[in-house]
Amino acid sequence: MDNDRESIGNLRRKIFRRWMYVGELICVWIFRILFGWLIWLLSALAAEIVGIAISIADFFKKLPSRIAALGKKIGEGVKDFVLGFVHGNVWEKLSYIFMGVGNIGAGQYIKGGLFLLIEACFILFMTLTGGSAFIGFFTLGTHAQSTGEQTDEWGNPIVTQGDNSLLMLLFGVCTILIIIAFIVIYFTSVKSGRKAWQTKNAGTMPATFRQEIFELFDKKLYKTMLVIPILCVLAFTIIPLIYMILMAFTSYDHEHLPPAALFDWIGFDMFGQVFSSTKIAGTFFPVLGWTLLWALLATVMCYFGGILLALLINKKGIIGKPVFRTIFVLTIAIPQFITLLTMNNFLHTDGPLNTLLMDWGIIGKRIDFLGSVAHDALLPRLSVLLVNLWIGVPYTMLITTGVLMNIPQDLFEAAKLDGANPVILFARITLPYVLFVTGPYLIQQFIGNINNFNIIYLLTNGGPAVPNYHIAGKTDLLITWLYKLTIEQNDYNLGAVIGIYTFAACALFSVFAYSHTSANKNEGDFQA
Repeated sequence: MDNDRESIGNLRRKIFRRWMYVGELICVWIFRILFGWLIWLLSALAAEIVGIAISIADFFKKLPSRIAALGKKIGEGVKDFVLGFVHGNVWEKLSYIFMGVGNIGAGQYIKGGLFLLIEACFILFMTLTGGSAFIGFFTLGTHAQSTGEQTDEWGNPIVTQGDNSLLMLLFGVCTILIIIAFIVIYFTSVKSGRKAWQTKNAGTMPATFRQEIFELFDKKLYKTMLVIPILCVLAFTIIPLIYMILMAFTSYDHEHLPPAALFDWIGFDMFGQVFSSTKIAGTFFPVLGWTLLWALLATVMCYFGGILLALLINKKGIIGKPVFRTIFVLTIAIPQFITLLTMNNFLHTDGPLNTLLMDWGIIGKRIDFLGSVAHDALLPRLSVLLVNLWIGVPYTMLITTGVLMNIPQDLFEAAKLDGANPVILFARITLPYVLFVTGPYLIQQFIGNINNFNIIYLLTNGGPAVPNYHIAGKTDLLITWLYKLTIEQNDYNLGAVIGIYTFAACALFSVFAYSHTSANKNEGDFQA
């Protein structure tokens, strides 16, 4: 009996030593891979930094020549405009004052009449409302709302309405855009009149209005089709974007809310406060750091998690692949806000997860997965990352599945004959193909995670709160902080500044990252 126990003990120790040996090998292998990736990442980062420095130096080196070329082009345009007036006939000279007269003199009566009508409408607009709106853009109001000593029949103080800075800014932006559009049309009319007279002096009749209309629906149909999209982009994108950007240069905050109060232009003062103000800077940089870390981890985890899941499901010998794909895609079928609210309830202190863990005896005290004690944000940050992984993995899995099915199998067979192991097959064949197709998607996911409002706001509401933060918590991203600044605090100027910084960073990263993807640089290497 003792011999049997001793042999069993020796066998257990032998198995334990073997498992320890296997564990050591796995740890060494993982360390080598991570260390190799770290060295590659640092070398690539150093190369990118050097490349950026060279590009910046090259930009400033070519800047004088570009400015000179632009000045020369503007000078040539001014010279041509002046000489056109000097050498033009009476009709052409009158067209510099009365739009469309040059076309009317050359026989294009309808076209010239439309130009003249546009000028008349513009003068009427500027006389009635445009002039005051243009001036109001710079003053943003001079008369504030006031409450007098007199009362109405119900005893309420009579309020004297003043200027509304918010509306004056909006009307001013619209008026400036109308002025710019009129200037463009003005130069177009002068050029059109000169062209009509050049055609007439050459012995041919200028095109009639009917012929030009037919041409707009034939050879120039692309211009006609672009009119409505351009107007929609201008009305619903450009004007609101300019309007919100300009708020960053005003004093529009909770102390200057129209129509009760006026706000004024303050220039770049708020941009500087983001870096100079102790309270704001002490919030901006930690929130920015967590935003970038969150975007990086969330993107990498979902991306490689989706690739791994796609490889496992599409592996030969797996039975019921459609069933597994359907199970993992169920999170896409359910609206995201419902999923997030469900997870918020599941991870709550009084939620099912804590109840199960306590019933099973695993924990003795309920854990606040979405909050913290002593302002420690490790657990809520880890929670939102895991929830985001669960929600985001199916998207990458679906995209990667299509890519994996289209990789030529001859490449794998040839690599195996050369002695390539699964790690090399993945690193040299699978990953480059997947990155080539999903490179733009990966960039979009990174930018999307920077602006991922729903998962943070619906799970943690930005918490846990920090006393020395300016209306922000430890899990707040720039986008959720911006929301709190504007909706909850009414500091629209600071919110606009944060929005501008976020937009600039995302735009620069997107342009730079896409220009360095294989989809942009090595497209020919992946074409069939």
